[in-house]
Amino acid sequence: MVERASSEHPALSRWQMLQALGDRLEQLLLAPGSTADGFVPTLDKLTRELDTLMFQDVDLAVFEVVRIGSDKLSRYGALHSLHTACVVWLVARRKEWVDGKRLNALKAALTMNIAVTDLQTTLALQSGPMEELQRQRMRNHPLDGMHMLKGLGVVDQDWLDAVAQHHEQPDGQGYPQGLTKVTELADVLRTCDVFCAKMSPRVGRPAMLSPTAAVSIFRQQSANKFGATVVTTIGVFPPGALVSLTTGEQAIVTERTKDPLRPMVALLTGTDGAPLDEPVAAPTGKDAGRPVAGAAKDASLAGLFPTTDVLRTR
Repeated sequence: MVERASSEHPALSRWQMLQALGDRLEQLLLAPGSTADGFVPTLDKLTRELDTLMFQDVDLAVFEVVRIGSDKLSRYGALHSLHTACVVWLVARRKEWVDGKRLNALKAALTMNIAVTDLQTTLALQSGPMEELQRQRMRNHPLDGMHMLKGLGVVDQDWLDAVAQHHEQPDGQGYPQGLTKVTELADVLRTCDVFCAKMSPRVGRPAMLSPTAAVSIFRQQSANKFGATVVTTIGVFPPGALVSLTTGEQAIVTERTKDPLRPMVALLTGTDGAPLDEPVAAPTGKDAGRPVAGAAKDASLAGLFPTTDVLRTR
């Protein structure tokens, strides 16, 4: 449950709006034909709201994508698509895509898994391997999703093609069609999808720390030309990433600065590694007496304080 955010903390208010947007997206994806205003107009509204939030506070959106949280498991199906859309937005801005192309990319990301939204949450919470019927649904979901979207009134071919092709790979080893050529939008969608999936937790598998996920996807041939864009856009120490400081303090990045190696952080522990009474805002870098040593080793640090307490330090 999202805590009520004070108007004195705009970052909290925007984070609350992003969480509410995720809830509405989940409702739409799980019951796409039940909205009174129609699927396409409702999704268009959600897309424009997300686009506005991204322009207002990019670092907050990155924070939400990267942060480790057990609350993400129970909403995985919808939140994974939302987080992928946020990373797609970053790529679109870096590539200077026009408004229409950027919004179309967001719509494709938000709906890429419409055929398996429920199943994705089930799998995130499932400790055992996929059953055969689950495996078939996952393999078929790109084309199933495209057909669902057509039935819901989507006519934009770029959007439909991106959903249908977002698991295809240049070497033909993708699925479900084994294509070797895909659209540009499908290409960026696959890259951002894989990046977000690598950082997401599963039952029995901890979330991958962001820098590790970034390097991993950069080395993947399937990431193609957009892999480098994702890595450079997210940054070395993105908001939401857990980091160790040379002082021995452990922290979570809250904002980027002009120097990618000197982010603003919320301190979580003291120099002895013991948890603080509450998160404390701090600059990093040699001048601040707190150089970042690298990524933190312990993902459980993310659970020391509620997200709302961390965001109050911004």
